[in-house]
Amino acid sequence: MKIALIGDSFSAYSQPGQHKNHWSYLLSQHFPQHQYINYSLGGRGYDHYRVAMLDAKMKDVDVILTNETFNQRILSNITDGELFTLENEVSSNYKTFVLTNTYWYSIHSDELMYFGDEPNRIPKSIEKALLETLRNTSASNRYHLYNEKWWDNVDKLYNFKHIIKLNLLRNPNETIKDDLTNAYSRLLLAHGVEQIIQEAHFKGESFTETQQRQLYFDNDLIISMDDDHWSPKANKWVFDNYILPKVVDILS
Repeated sequence: MKIALIGDSFSAYSQPGQHKNHWSYLLSQHFPQHQYINYSLGGRGYDHYRVAMLDAKMKDVDVILTNETFNQRILSNITDGELFTLENEVSSNYKTFVLTNTYWYSIHSDELMYFGDEPNRIPKSIEKALLETLRNTSASNRYHLYNEKWWDNVDKLYNFKHIIKLNLLRNPNETIKDDLTNAYSRLLLAHGVEQIIQEAHFKGESFTETQQRQLYFDNDLIISMDDDHWSPKANKWVFDNYILPKVVDILS
């Protein structure tokens, strides 16, 4: 079968510090009889997902693994070029593809970002207008609602054999209060970190973001104090305890 991974930085092989430590590559090694295409890139949202699903359909993909992400991220395909192109042939059964010559906007940086070749950029004057357009759309309740409903119904919209929805992040859109079923929260619980934070809250104390990251780093769960993406140890735990149970019956 052909397996496609469509997501943000937590599903991305090319994210710094990930590569062959990443849970998706571990998946390809655990079930080597399948072919794997990874479309995931850091900072991308559901606009990116939708284009990737079209490309996956054109490549006759059978199974999609896709993770929930932030509703506010937005993409613009106003430049020239193909859809997805081959980025890296990692192994005989694992490839990464990228959507180049695109602009995108995320509330986390509040700036217009460009990924692609410099000759394909639009003029600076138009970039300024594009930033305002994407910023306003990103803040729109209707755009948020569209993304929310699209994600809720994505497995009904496309006729792949299987669409496996993953919750890797800690409640990115705050739709479930105190959710502990996502992969990140389960990872922290399994290593006693979440309990330490909750115990402090019960005592009326609070952890700053820096203190929380220090806990994660001390337990070898993140790349560094500046990068909260998963360490090799954390990737292995997430693969064994979160990913594998969701796919084993389908990919075996």
